[in-house]
Amino acid sequence: MDSNRPAATPAKTATAIFTDEELWLLQSVIRHEAAQHDQWRVPPADMGLNDQVAESILRCEELGLCEAALILTYEDCLVIDYCVPQSAKAASGVAIGKQVLMKSFRARRAIQGGDLITTEEPASLSGEELQERLRQQRG
Repeated sequence: MDSNRPAATPAKTATAIFTDEELWLLQSVIRHEAAQHDQWRVPPADMGLNDQVAESILRCEELGLCEAALILTYEDCLVIDYCVPQSAKAASGVAIGKQVLMKSFRARRAIQGGDLITTEEPASLSGEELQERLRQQRG
């Protein structure tokens, strides 16, 4: 290793949990390669993301799971943003494109140093609990 060269820093990542329907949507749009791949600054295809999606679908099917986590890089988030239409629907006809995009946007924000995404859905809050949280956030 060249001592004058700085050590490579690991890529920042964020985790996002996708349902099996969302994973199937990603599988249908995230390709492993794109035409003229070398001409893109961030190509709209990614072999690593494609592999993760495929492995997650297999895991869901084999273990009877209904969701799986993907570890996303900033570039993965851009690929999702480019490839997933907001109006995309699951095979059942339910609109899920916006959900997938929102998960990607949250991961992107977390990678860029913003709020960390949570992997658990919060419990429903009572009116009083909601008011208390709002007071806490406002300072």
